[in-house]
Amino acid sequence: MRQVLAAAAVGAGLVLADVGDPVLGEAVLAHDQALRCARAWGLSEPRPTVVVLVDGLGAELLDQRRGHAPVLRQWSALTGSGTGAGLTTCRPTTTAAALTTLGTTALPGTTGMVGYCVLNPLLGGRLPEGTVPSADQLLSLVSWQGSALDPRSWQDVPTVFERLRREPGTAPGRTGLAASVGPARFVGSGLTEAALRGTTHLGADRLEERPGQAARALRSGTPLVYLYVGELDHTGHHHGWRSHQWLEQLERLDAALAELQRRVPPGTRLLLTADHGMVDTDAAHRVDLADHPDLARDVVAVAGEPRFTHLHLPHADGALAQEVAQRWRQRLGPRAAWVGTRQEAAVHLGPLGPRARDVTGDVVVAMEGTWVLVDSRVHSQAALAMRGVHGSLTRAETTVPLMTTVT
Repeated sequence: MRQVLAAAAVGAGLVLADVGDPVLGEAVLAHDQALRCARAWGLSEPRPTVVVLVDGLGAELLDQRRGHAPVLRQWSALTGSGTGAGLTTCRPTTTAAALTTLGTTALPGTTGMVGYCVLNPLLGGRLPEGTVPSADQLLSLVSWQGSALDPRSWQDVPTVFERLRREPGTAPGRTGLAASVGPARFVGSGLTEAALRGTTHLGADRLEERPGQAARALRSGTPLVYLYVGELDHTGHHHGWRSHQWLEQLERLDAALAELQRRVPPGTRLLLTADHGMVDTDAAHRVDLADHPDLARDVVAVAGEPRFTHLHLPHADGALAQEVAQRWRQRLGPRAAWVGTRQEAAVHLGPLGPRARDVTGDVVVAMEGTWVLVDSRVHSQAALAMRGVHGSLTRAETTVPLMTTVT
């Protein structure tokens, strides 16, 4: 999934400049790598391009509900077979991490976007023994509300949009190389600034308004448009992806894609992908840390999300982390897909750079099946009641579609 936006940009006839930092240069896709990927996917012929990012539309979910998406059934899957065939997203399978990986081509271990929320970096990551986990310790990497941190400075890996050029070696285009379409509230939001900065943002609160905005951008000469759809994810969280409400949103998405095909200029390439999938859970598959003193012992902060949790220990004690990780493995048993220390978490997050080391938990827990790990001292009632969840390692969460058509 990390290659999609970069390959689409090359397919739109644009060039990705080098990042100018040897260390970051190893972590992000260079223009030649993006070009190879575009060729492998049949995207190398220069065309105006719209990248549709559907939040929460896992490939397995789409494949099981393809009867409700006749337009998408006509689009070609670029990898694998079947309507929902696709790519693997980053881990954790959560929006803040995945959109930043899409937007920068770098993994969460490089960007530091390692979860929905993290222990606020301003706390220093070394809380004393006896600290009780609370929501006040956390920084949301979606909203960034109440933080003194500048998302652009803290997540300073250049985005694909910032690297765009019309020709090799030229200065960055001031305007007109890319546009993003989505709800107006995303203009200047923390996640936008961290993950997708560098575009002209066109506000469209209703899904039905976004095809028109995308078409107008293309007709004005903009070669690359990013179009965000968040309604499916929002509905899935509240009702579950197996609900009739989720199906209604899938049908609404399909109708919007039909309108997008109708309105964009002839010869436009439309490319659809997602940031993650989803599983449905219930109260019977919930482990509340506040009710388990054996698990809560030594834990001074809880971050991440219920499917991929970061546990912080007193003074970031490495020896204690090994002990706690082993205890959690034994206590959770088959309810956990993976439990490891910060050093071991690189297998999922990618090599940990300075940003990620500052905020990754001393122990990280990924839940199996439909199990969730919550802490009623930290999580809101709305979070505790979520029906649809994501973040962990199942195929339903990690596999996302990659589909295309040309108008």
